[in-house]
Amino acid sequence: MQQERLDAIRLGVRSAGPVRRDRVDEALHRLQWNESPYDFPADLKEEALRRLASLPWSRYPLSGRPWPLIDALAARFRLSPEQVVVSEGSSDLIRAVMAATLQPGDSVVMPTPTFMLYRLNAHLYEGSGVQVPLDATSGFCLPVEALAEAARKHNARLVALCAPNNPTGTRYAEADLRRLAASIPSLLVIDEAYAEFCDQNLTGLLELGNVILLRTFSKFYAMAGARVGYALAAPTLAAELQKVVTVFPLSVFSETVALVALEHHERFLAMRDRVVAERERLAAALAQLPGVIVYPSATNFLLVAVNGRKQALLEHLRDRRRVQISDVAAYPELAHCVRISVGTPEQNDLVIQGFTEMFGE
Repeated sequence: MQQERLDAIRLGVRSAGPVRRDRVDEALHRLQWNESPYDFPADLKEEALRRLASLPWSRYPLSGRPWPLIDALAARFRLSPEQVVVSEGSSDLIRAVMAATLQPGDSVVMPTPTFMLYRLNAHLYEGSGVQVPLDATSGFCLPVEALAEAARKHNARLVALCAPNNPTGTRYAEADLRRLAASIPSLLVIDEAYAEFCDQNLTGLLELGNVILLRTFSKFYAMAGARVGYALAAPTLAAELQKVVTVFPLSVFSETVALVALEHHERFLAMRDRVVAERERLAAALAQLPGVIVYPSATNFLLVAVNGRKQALLEHLRDRRRVQISDVAAYPELAHCVRISVGTPEQNDLVIQGFTEMFGE
């Protein structure tokens, strides 16, 4: 066999870790990936399937971009269609932004801890991730001056962050984000995956010209399996991003389901309100336990610090309560923490029971 030419693969890809063949245990209650605990409504599934049945599956979509969905999103946010880019999940748009902007050696400034994909994609494109620590003692607030200083010092191509932040759940004030955008010599990428859980709308920042907002249908619209995300930006920026998303970025299935979801937005507001109410109930119950600290959250998950018994807790929840939560040990500063996706009332009761069995007096 001829020698495999791995030298043809760019260094950032070769030096990244391999993709593991993981599979979620379907027998467990899945409270680790911040998914919606409630499925896409059954009657809306039927409506989407009815529309799909009338479409020719043998044909490519009618255009290289899902313009009907782009138009619908523009109307919802009162923007022009030229400001909207759609792709298969906001994760792909993070990749697209970095593919469009980074040259080897370019810097990407980000707070830490934050979503791992910023660091991973910067590495894949041979950029340098510059991390600015968040301070737990101050509630993981946004370090505007430190991020701006790092961006200037390293002549950063991008500053990237989550708002609200994953994995801490912290909401950042719009005034702070505006101040950051106005004080950096680069693009500011704001991942708003959880924005609907705190009624956040940052489209006013787009007037600054260097802000890209990323959003997803995965959380609020209960569509993580359908893979639909979108970016909002100034028309000139959006036009460049359109060039780097793949041709036909959505299947006819994904676009149809997303259009149905937008048409029934109020249905998902009611689902969101149930999640938020459960988040507050779960947070209050866990905060009463000794050795447990629950951080404020504006998302559909909770970051929880536990006093020295994290591994035992994870095993107890999995083995006794059949609940899988997230061990956030990949973030060194959160080695003592777990992250809990808010579930149904019944699932949250299992979490409360498991925590009480471990930490109750």
